[in-house]
Amino acid sequence: MNKLSSKYLVQMIEKDHIYSVLELAGHLPYAVMDVVSEAARFGYSFDNLMQDPNKVVIVKK
Repeated sequence: MNKLSSKYLVQMIEKDHIYSVLELAGHLPYAVMDVVSEAARFGYSFDNLMQDPNKVVIVKK
């Protein structure tokens, strides 16, 4: 994921309060697992990670 997309991802989580990984992926040109990987790199936790990838949500720090 490029720097601009990473910055936008953090903004969507922190400022816009979007926690659905599927919804975040819809705003970025990346797959759900790319969003999960990048969010994990920033230290976010997840719920439903081992169940349905389309229902993964980010849990705030």
